[in-house]
Amino acid sequence: MILAGVSIVALALTACTGGGSGGGGSTSKPAELSGTGWERADADQIAQGGSLNLAVDAIPANWNLYNLDSGTVDDQFLSNLYTPSFINIKEDGTWEANPDFATSVELKTEDPQVVEIKINPDAVWSDGTAMSVDDFAATWKSLNGVDPAYAPTATNVWKDIESVTAGDSPQDVLITFKNKNADWPSILGNIWPKWLGATPESFNTLWATGPYAADGTTYVSGGPYLVSKIDQTGAVVTFEPNPKWWGDKPKLDNIIFKQVSRSGLAQAFSNSEIDVFSIGSNADNYETAKKRSDAEIQRSRGTTYNHITLNGTSEVLSDPEVRQAFAKSINRQTIAEARLAAIDAPTDLLNNLIFLPGQDGYEDDASKVLGYDIDAAKKQLDDAGWKEGSGGIREKDGKKLTVRYVIDSDNPVSAETSQQVQAMVKESGFDLQIDTVPSDDFFTKYVTTETRDFDAVSFAWQGTAFPISSTESIFYPADSGQNFPGVTDDSLGDLWASANAELDPDKRLEIAKEIDKKIVALATTLPLFPVPYTYGVKTGLVNYGPTQFETIDWKNVGWKK
Repeated sequence: MILAGVSIVALALTACTGGGSGGGGSTSKPAELSGTGWERADADQIAQGGSLNLAVDAIPANWNLYNLDSGTVDDQFLSNLYTPSFINIKEDGTWEANPDFATSVELKTEDPQVVEIKINPDAVWSDGTAMSVDDFAATWKSLNGVDPAYAPTATNVWKDIESVTAGDSPQDVLITFKNKNADWPSILGNIWPKWLGATPESFNTLWATGPYAADGTTYVSGGPYLVSKIDQTGAVVTFEPNPKWWGDKPKLDNIIFKQVSRSGLAQAFSNSEIDVFSIGSNADNYETAKKRSDAEIQRSRGTTYNHITLNGTSEVLSDPEVRQAFAKSINRQTIAEARLAAIDAPTDLLNNLIFLPGQDGYEDDASKVLGYDIDAAKKQLDDAGWKEGSGGIREKDGKKLTVRYVIDSDNPVSAETSQQVQAMVKESGFDLQIDTVPSDDFFTKYVTTETRDFDAVSFAWQGTAFPISSTESIFYPADSGQNFPGVTDDSLGDLWASANAELDPDKRLEIAKEIDKKIVALATTLPLFPVPYTYGVKTGLVNYGPTQFETIDWKNVGWKK
């Protein structure tokens, strides 16, 4: 799995990183990690030409990131090459205007809240169409939630906008809010061409097989690289420099993304078939990466966190008391140590569902409600009417307390984690049945808000530099495109509205802390641990590698002279 560029509107999802056994490893405390771990180089230090070969779990099922068939970390990652971002996220998580696309981005007034983006007058889509207010208006139209036919994965921030209009010119964009929203910069990371959001049909189908221009046959890009070929059979996507790019010349001749199975990643890196290898939390992968003679290990703090999602609409887990009991039956520390100690990474647990450790607002809410406590789990099950039956498995109204845990077939980490959980929850009386499904079907047939074909499931969320607003769609409303558990707390709507509208950062954090306590109590998302980014990187590659928040400047990714 490759690291996505920062997903700053809605959280991106991915199967759990890593693979194989996590045994062994050093017990010494790892060195403190920085926000970005790649080797930096100025443009004049980078050679012109060359290829970059990267791996993905799968090529996009839909190239529109906000379509219900899209939204994985890989989808987000690839979208950053062909859609414009009007802001850049810096290493520390703060933002600034991206001069390739915007001459300025600013909050013009607070009451009413009006944001002004002045588009770089040279900025054009690769078909020659000038970037304009029409692109912003179409993106808003498709993502504001007003027309349900669009069915986007998330409406965060966009739903609070009253209008998108032109100022002094079509390149002067004025966004007026009906509800104040402090995370307004978060929506400027991916803007779509006007034809994609023109109608629900175009939004959901035009980019089903590739990022197309309005003609539906020519690939289009708003970035320094353009899709030149999508090989569906071989599952390979090739990007080449965009001939209409107006900025500094991109350094690479091409960037090639290859679908590689989790089990095949280490061998592909060892064979020099790929240039960058996300090690995840796998000890064998770590050792393989260290052995490649022309490569090095790079690390950074991470935004990905592993968790277990519980389906609140399933019969067996519809009771929050039962969900909490399930959580209390799991020794998260044991799982974290099995995954992380072997790669010399911190084994700290995640105990907050909005903030990551190190972000302002982080505090331990989860261990108080979901922490490992078998006796408490048994009592909650007793109180919920689940009584101990044969073999220690609980029963109620003639039915066993059976939980179906769905995992994808090409993910050894999920397999090992599910087996650990299976043994742990049995102690309190759960009968956990592991159902292994094809990896290609995992996020399209099983883990979707339409099917919810699971009781429990493991994957990872990738956090953002704007955690308060971006987390909302996971927990509220119940029918959100990212609320896989399918249940919510109705009080969250007003709380999130208040948090998003509060421009005072201290007051906003206090509201967010109240929200976190409520979503922890729902026990639909059981946080496990944050995963630092650990990469094997071919020596000489610059301006690309592990990063927590920093935006990748693709035109300056290349090979050092």
